[in-house]
Amino acid sequence: METQYWLSNEEEDLCSHGQIHLEVDGTIITQAGKGEEWGISESALALLRTLDVDYISNPECKEGLILHGCGIMLMSGCPISIHWSVQHKSDEVFLSDFVKFTSTSLAEGKIVYPDVSVSVKKIQYEQQILQFAKQAKAFYEISKTKKIEDDFDQEMYTEFWQEYNYLLQKHTIE
Repeated sequence: METQYWLSNEEEDLCSHGQIHLEVDGTIITQAGKGEEWGISESALALLRTLDVDYISNPECKEGLILHGCGIMLMSGCPISIHWSVQHKSDEVFLSDFVKFTSTSLAEGKIVYPDVSVSVKKIQYEQQILQFAKQAKAFYEISKTKKIEDDFDQEMYTEFWQEYNYLLQKHTIE
């Protein structure tokens, strides 16, 4: 992660945003200075989910792993995203099928990275994801308490952080 901030009033904004540096096997998918803004906390949860479960890149049917955060609700509603497949094989994790969408139209702004794939040690993959997720959470911990008026939004926010904290704790080795 390169930056993290609130788009509006930090007491009301439920998703932190910022710029991410994502480089895979020498190919830069996103980085600061590209004019791209991502939903940091939402992306962290999406990535935490891949620590145990394979994720097959399917942009037409699934949310991405790096999310824009422009949806009305947490974790949904915006096609601007970065997708890739995550496949666990023994102590290795294979990453492939990278696709980035820079527009709200799935037909426009689609960048496919057909030659980008990498196999990494599972422990290395976990360390990168956990570091990102811990940085995202630390930002919330030093921020003002959220003022959420709507019961549905409060329930979604609570469920988001329950899952986030569960996955973070499950994979954190002290």
